[in-house]
Amino acid sequence: MKKMILLFAAFCSLAFLSCKKEEKRPLAADPFEIEIKEEENASLTSTAWHPTEKKICVVFGYGYNDKPYVQAVVDSLAKKYGLDDGTEEGGLILPFTYPNDFPAERISRLPALIGERELAGLIVIGAPENTNYAIANLEDEYSSQETMIPYPVYAFFPQDDVAGIEATCNFVVDRAMEGSGSTDDETNKEEVVQTQVKDLDKILDNAVEYMLLTQAPLPGDEDLIAHVSRIVGKNYKVSRYVDAESGLQSINHFVIEEQ
Repeated sequence: MKKMILLFAAFCSLAFLSCKKEEKRPLAADPFEIEIKEEENASLTSTAWHPTEKKICVVFGYGYNDKPYVQAVVDSLAKKYGLDDGTEEGGLILPFTYPNDFPAERISRLPALIGERELAGLIVIGAPENTNYAIANLEDEYSSQETMIPYPVYAFFPQDDVAGIEATCNFVVDRAMEGSGSTDDETNKEEVVQTQVKDLDKILDNAVEYMLLTQAPLPGDEDLIAHVSRIVGKNYKVSRYVDAESGLQSINHFVIEEQ
């Protein structure tokens, strides 16, 4: 009997040690994890770019299309990644401003503006109404392969239809104070200008880094919010978008607010 008690005690000790080891076991490394660069590393970005065939298209729309503002953000990206100039020696970033760069001020002309360029990613800020249709048209060239766009598509602070932009982008990010969905009147557009993020250049830098790292659309799973948190940076709290009518949480639509 005493021997059985000793054996039982030994078994319990081993089980306890096993559980403690299991608790201390490190989590598997996240293959998509990137280090969000701090300001002190900014001086290293001036010579980081090189000629590339693939481009990342950045579209500046409502609330983020003021010429001096766009120029400042594009200049910041250009220092690190270079700008596409239509030649083999061109850099990574292909910027367009809506409506100025779009024939007849129609966002549907986006595929024509991109032309034959091969994209490594598409980022749309302040997407105007019907942007989702323009992105869907970009998918047409892959329809014969029965696949969606093979590169990442990120949308920040869109004014497009909620369901449409969610369906055509890997993820959608809104300002918590802005709400989301289609915005047609000038009063609301002016409000967006007043509440635009001050560090968009840093967010776009992180977004471009993520696109270059993953080289594919982000999976729409429970880890997507963690990826978005890394992209927008430590200054923002990220929450899932909740539909006002149904109360349902979106899989790939998020709202951010300053911490």
